[in-house]
This record gives sequence, structure tokens and C-alpha cells, in this order.
Amino acid sequence: MIQMADLRASAGIAKGLGEELDAPVRSATTTSETVAGQLTGWSIAGGLGQLGNGWSKPLADLRQRLADTAANLNANAAAHEHNERAVAGAWAAAPQGAK
Repeated sequence: MIQMADLRASAGIAKGLGEELDAPVRSATTTSETVAGQLTGWSIAGGLGQLGNGWSKPLADLRQRLADTAANLNANAAAHEHNERAVAGAWAAAPQGAK
């Protein structure tokens, strides 16, 4: 049996991971771009700039995927609750057989 609390807990974890990634990712990409600018003329500057630019999109995609996973898990829990209520209502409304 699917436990809605487990689905919602998993959704909370996925959402939390995505939110926790925001600050370190932003800091790392900004820092690499800043340092690249400060090291203009050094051979490593271009690589640092590419590092910041190159990781920005994949890490943003990861955060979005975590947010989507959380939303889907919550929607799944809501759908299961709806189905359980519908089944319970159908059983409650079913005619009783002869005794």
C-alpha cells in the first residue's frame, strides 16, 4: 500500500535538496567567473570562465528536475487520496445484500 506521508516526505526532501543547491551553485559559478575576470591575461582565466558558464545550465536543470520531482510526488499523493476517498464512497453507497 502506498503511504501518502511517504510520498509527501520524499517530495519535501527533493524540494529541500533543490533549494539547498541554490546558494552554493550560485556562489561557485559567480566566483569562477569573477576570478576569471581578475586573472585576465593568465592562461587559466579562460578555463575558469568556461567552468562557471559550463556548469550553470546543468546545475539549474538539476534544481528544476528536483522541483519537478517534488511537485509530481505531491500530485501523486493527492491523486491517491482522491482515489481512496472515491473507493470508500462507492463502498459506503453500495446496496447491502439480504441477510
